[in-house]
Amino acid sequence: MTGDPPYEPWPAPLWDDEEEAAPRAPWALRGGAAAAPVLPAQDLLLPLAVAEDSLSRLDALAGAASPAVQAGLAARMALAEAAGWLAVEEIWVHPRDLALRDARLTGSTAAALAGERLASVLPSTLREAEAAPVEAPADAAIERALALARALRRLATLQTVDPLDSAESFVAALGPLGPARWPVAAVAPVPDFAAWRSTFLKTGEAEPTLLAAAHAATRWMREAGEAEPVRPAAVQALLVAAILAKRRGRLRHVPLPFWCAFTGRMGVRRPALQAAQWPVAFLADVAESARRGLSELDRLNAAAARAQALAAKERSHGQAGKAADIALRQPVLTAAGLATELGATPQGALLIIKRLMAAGILREATGRSSFRAFVV
Repeated sequence: MTGDPPYEPWPAPLWDDEEEAAPRAPWALRGGAAAAPVLPAQDLLLPLAVAEDSLSRLDALAGAASPAVQAGLAARMALAEAAGWLAVEEIWVHPRDLALRDARLTGSTAAALAGERLASVLPSTLREAEAAPVEAPADAAIERALALARALRRLATLQTVDPLDSAESFVAALGPLGPARWPVAAVAPVPDFAAWRSTFLKTGEAEPTLLAAAHAATRWMREAGEAEPVRPAAVQALLVAAILAKRRGRLRHVPLPFWCAFTGRMGVRRPALQAAQWPVAFLADVAESARRGLSELDRLNAAAARAQALAAKERSHGQAGKAADIALRQPVLTAAGLATELGATPQGALLIIKRLMAAGILREATGRSSFRAFVV
């Protein structure tokens, strides 16, 4: 389409096409230049306003939701982010199928394809695909996507140590996503991690947090690319951006969304990664991802309302309300898992699941007659 930026493969080395820095935006009043040239304010203000609005509404509405919906939204958005990253890599796996794999309810895609059982491990993916794939999605790519989902889910509520607390926690977060280990390991002299972190966290300190996150991703990719023989992965850089946004208190209930703008959209134009244009592409994808998160939040809130109505009918003698709360928190649910959570028998758990299905809260996700899993 006329006016679109030229296509560049993802990830492109942002440090190759450096441009002369434009005048700084009006909010950049203090020292500390961004890693990438700063666009004129008029090019950034509208994308920034749209992204800020969508993201603020998502985080605020998530905070007003029930604890079960909050937890379930973070988990499902993390899986959507993982699926979106796979789509950018030209691999399509439905978030529900990633959830099945993460729960160890499905196995190797390569083995399933060899045995002509691919539908058993990718039921939602194949159900929505126009044609069965000739090659199965690589197991290694799926495991990397799941590592991203787990990192984002933890980051949403900081359930574990902050990834920037230490060199070890930083490597533990970024290591499964790519070969780069900067600044913990490099060919160049390795800096003191605490000193590097102190400097890195000042990236874009005079800017709105979302712009600072975009520049932090660029900066980390540049530094890693200059210091290591291996090319850093964009998925690592975007996790660094999410960590920075979280540390600055921009988000309280959801991970910074970016990749789920691409979920289910194979063959679409990827972000233009010229250094100067990167913040605009970043903000647009954050805004689209936040809108998708809002749709998911609406869906979960509707399911929670149906669960409350069912629990009110059962009053104190039924466990459907407790079961619905568990189902909202978890991307996938099994009868065995529900039985353990409720202290019930597997048969009793199945009866509760049937009631939830009849109320429009759950549905079966595998297409199997046994070893089934259910989703909201």
